[in-house]
Amino acid sequence: MKTLSMGKATTSEEGMSPMDKGRHRYAKGDYAGALAAFTEAANSTSQHLLLNALDARAATYEKLGDLQPALRDAKKMIDEMPAISKGYLRCGKVLRLMKKHDLALKIYERGLTKVKIGTDDDRTKLQTVYNQLRYAQNPGKSRDPLEYLPLELAEMICLNLSMRDRTVCLAVTKAWKRLLESSHKLWTLLDTTNVRKLISQKSLTVHFRRSKYTLDRAILTVKAIDSKRLAYITKYCKMLKDLQMHGFGVVGDSLTLALKDAKALETLWVSRDTHTMLSAVQMALGQCKSSLVTATFLKVIGPRGGFLSDRWPAMGSLKYLHLDSDGQSVLDIHGLRDATPNATSIILRHWGDLPNHVDCTSWTKLQHLDLTNTQLQFLPKVPATLRYLNLSQNTLLHVGVEEEAPDELPFLETFNCEGTDISSDVLKVITMPSIAKGNLKCLMIGARLSEYRPGPAAVEYPASEHLEELSLHNMQINDSRVLQIIELYPNLGKLDVSGTRVTGVSVREFVNRGVTSLNLIDCLDVGEDAVAWARSMGVNVDFYFNRSIPKKRSSFWDSRYARNLA
Repeated sequence: MKTLSMGKATTSEEGMSPMDKGRHRYAKGDYAGALAAFTEAANSTSQHLLLNALDARAATYEKLGDLQPALRDAKKMIDEMPAISKGYLRCGKVLRLMKKHDLALKIYERGLTKVKIGTDDDRTKLQTVYNQLRYAQNPGKSRDPLEYLPLELAEMICLNLSMRDRTVCLAVTKAWKRLLESSHKLWTLLDTTNVRKLISQKSLTVHFRRSKYTLDRAILTVKAIDSKRLAYITKYCKMLKDLQMHGFGVVGDSLTLALKDAKALETLWVSRDTHTMLSAVQMALGQCKSSLVTATFLKVIGPRGGFLSDRWPAMGSLKYLHLDSDGQSVLDIHGLRDATPNATSIILRHWGDLPNHVDCTSWTKLQHLDLTNTQLQFLPKVPATLRYLNLSQNTLLHVGVEEEAPDELPFLETFNCEGTDISSDVLKVITMPSIAKGNLKCLMIGARLSEYRPGPAAVEYPASEHLEELSLHNMQINDSRVLQIIELYPNLGKLDVSGTRVTGVSVREFVNRGVTSLNLIDCLDVGEDAVAWARSMGVNVDFYFNRSIPKKRSSFWDSRYARNLA
């Protein structure tokens, strides 16, 4: 090639760099002058500036129809910076101008393997021209959608796949594998739900590398993870914030020993099928006491007959605690209260024997309290901050005449006393402060033992214009009584009358009053036509057509003794 001399500079080019002169001449159509300027720039620069100079000179050669030196410059661009898309784009374009489409396709494909996703803005363009050329070469073949979608959209689609599906997609094509492995966001969750045998440590390591060790959530099964692998996960995943345990089995030391390395853990959840000893729960909470915000254990096995006090670790960061038991275990609720001063939600269900007098007033930030089926005999003392209170299934719970009046709960939004012996008078005392402020939205008062000889509905029940949900589940009441009760709640939207003696007459009245959700399960006196009509009116109706149950009731209220009481 002849040596190119720098063209004569015009007055307008004074002070310009060789690159700027080349661009100026190229824009004016002076390709020979531009070629000389770009050559000077290429001889005096390096790295990115050299890449730009070579690219500009190759484009000028294209304009002059001299494709061989243009191809030489494009190859030099690739040699200088193989991790940048620009050289592959220029080389592919020159080869296409030379009618060498197969070679151009190979150059584009090589570029896609060398240029990592997210490191170069031109990579998307490289993928686009590769897809266009490949389809032009083979128009009859099916098109891979992931290759045509923007990277961000493809990533969003993959995020909606289950972990099992993402793993399967790795084996579809090299392009899919390259795409999936390039986004660490797709691997920040470890889910072994569909793993049928013990997962290998090598597989865990590969997953961690794909996530760039940013894994922050793990859904683990007892079948797939043993104590060694659980410890491996917590040791190398320093950003782990959410840990869930599933599957049939028992967890104890394997969990407590692994949690000592989980310094960032905020949420711990253990399923109902995964049994945990109370001592192991206390140790696990102690290991994460400085970071844990939410803890749930749905099957805790504790001691029978008595408990050891002062076993709860101080957990100042804990906001939410849910402990379900087996109906026989005992619990030191006051020790738990003192250890969790900042708790806002406490759920303790199916515990065998809480103290006679439960005092929860030290939970000064508590908003949600659930003491379902804990064999309570007296109303617990609770803070005025409560918005949700569930005392259901405590059949011995009763408030005597000589007992202190219940605490005022002005912010109460939901109250559940189903299956208790709480009288209507006490019910009104508990709910009237929140009703007066318009806060009470949900009232569940079904199956109470004190309901066997009711007085007038307006006297027995607290009226409220703001109540939206009411449950009269399993109350031995008929149409007349039910309609008297709902008369007190004009804005009712959700109603549970399951197990009552209502008929289609009440169903029609419920719908006419604006009820949009209706539970009629085990309402044997309601016909299918009434249910069908309610559904046709847009009401969501729960109703079982169980023909194995005889139409004639057989209950306590049909006995001779009950009839004599009337």
